[in-house]
Amino acid sequence: MSFIDLDEGQDSFLDIVANLVGVLIILVVVVGAQATSSFIATRPEAAPAVPQVDQAEADRAFEAQQAQLKSELSVLESTATKFRFDRLRLAKQADDEKQLSQELATRRHAMLMQLEVMRAKHKQRKQEIVEKLDLKQRKQFEVQTQKIQLVSKLEAIEKETNAVAATRIESKVETIDHFPNPIAKTVFSNEIHFRLDRGRISWVPLDELVEQMKGELKLKAEKLKQATETRETIGPIDGFRLKYELGLVPESETGQRNSRIVRFERFTVHPTNLNGGELLEDALKQNSQFQNRLQRFEPRRTTVSVWVYPNSFEEHAKLKDWLHERGFQMASWPLSNGRPISGGPNGFRTSAQ
Repeated sequence: MSFIDLDEGQDSFLDIVANLVGVLIILVVVVGAQATSSFIATRPEAAPAVPQVDQAEADRAFEAQQAQLKSELSVLESTATKFRFDRLRLAKQADDEKQLSQELATRRHAMLMQLEVMRAKHKQRKQEIVEKLDLKQRKQFEVQTQKIQLVSKLEAIEKETNAVAATRIESKVETIDHFPNPIAKTVFSNEIHFRLDRGRISWVPLDELVEQMKGELKLKAEKLKQATETRETIGPIDGFRLKYELGLVPESETGQRNSRIVRFERFTVHPTNLNGGELLEDALKQNSQFQNRLQRFEPRRTTVSVWVYPNSFEEHAKLKDWLHERGFQMASWPLSNGRPISGGPNGFRTSAQ
């Protein structure tokens, strides 16, 4: 039989109680600490501290943003005001330009009307001048034609007078072959011929053609043994041909039977190209064909004979002034349209001007 020691069990119980009390104290301390922390966190004066700082900053930020918006609004209002003024200015400028355009259109219309009136007057004036000029040219042409006709009649009278005088002096008539000189000139100096037609001037090698014709007259006259007339052609020489006619003088004119007198009837000069030569404007320039041809002659001893057609009377006047300025004498031979340069038994008489 064993016995229990009561003192030993009591000590164990006290130890347990002491441990429980210690645990309780620890729990109280912990709970107290937590309660203190909770109390501090929930104090009314400490809780709004952080929000008060955030609200101030938010207010300042709001005021700054409001001030910025007001500034931007002011800028926008200023820009809008500027745009309104610009719109009004542009509208006024557009109105002014529209009014100016209308004024210019009215002025342009008036100027066009004046221009048309001036054109009509100018056209009428030009027509009057042309009519007067044409009348003057026609009169000049008629005078020159009459002059040529009178000269031809005078030559015929002189020829008849000479023939009558020869008949009275010589009673005996001999039958001979007669070749009269086809050209007899009254200008006893160097002479150069030009043709002026359609405003173009070209050199006429008349002397060269005539010399060639003279050289073959006797040979061509042999054809008259079988015919009463013959037509021959010389050239071309420098763009011109010469055509001439030979015939027998009728016995009624000679008064002798079985007589055979060869008579030179007439000659004509024809261009091979109607558009040959140079425009007078170009011919009066240096180194032209016209001036190169004139350089071979001495001005004071040379007569420039010009065969001119009605379509070139203006150019003829310019050429005359130009030649006189350089010391040349000028002889004019007006020809009607389509008529070639021609000559007869006594040639043609050049009247130097």
